[in-house]
Amino acid sequence: MLQTLGVEIDEDFLKLLLFSNESFDKYAKKKVLTAKTVIDSRVTDNRSFIYIEKGLTKIVASHNAKETTVSFSGDGEFIGFASLLSKENNQYEMETISETTAYFIDPYFVLNVIDASGWGTSILLKFIDNLTQSANYYGKLNLLRAKEKIAASLLHLESKKQGESEGYLPKEICHYDLASYCQITREYTTKMLSQFEEEGSLN
Repeated sequence: MLQTLGVEIDEDFLKLLLFSNESFDKYAKKKVLTAKTVIDSRVTDNRSFIYIEKGLTKIVASHNAKETTVSFSGDGEFIGFASLLSKENNQYEMETISETTAYFIDPYFVLNVIDASGWGTSILLKFIDNLTQSANYYGKLNLLRAKEKIAASLLHLESKKQGESEGYLPKEICHYDLASYCQITREYTTKMLSQFEEEGSLN
């Protein structure tokens, strides 16, 4: 978390800036999406900046006809930081895992609000830091052995669900999602989850 003059620059700070702006309703669309809804960045509103009010989603990237789950996002998180830092269209799909309430926000509005806030440099540095941490985490994850990938992923998901016990797997996330995220087979994922349950390390 980045601090500037005692102010914490985080997603809550950005939410406050955006939602308190008098033009927010003009540039943001609130949608309630059923589970399994797919938002394709290549064909629909491809430069939206998204705020997840409630629910659980995954981001799926495609490369050489192969789809890989690259991240999970839930309550109080933003999706689309890269779209604010680049004019290129991002090639990804967002799929809701549970029913999700989300705000689709015009990225140009977001950038204008950030610029007018006086905290523009600090906020953009935070965006870059978030993207770098995500890339570093995913890079390190891929260096682990399959069993270690699953364990690390469970801890990562648990960190998104405060108050839950270590090793918690959100019930909406199926074995396929976890296998895709770890880039291993679903069969091996199921085997390891069963082993973790037997060991008492997974609830």
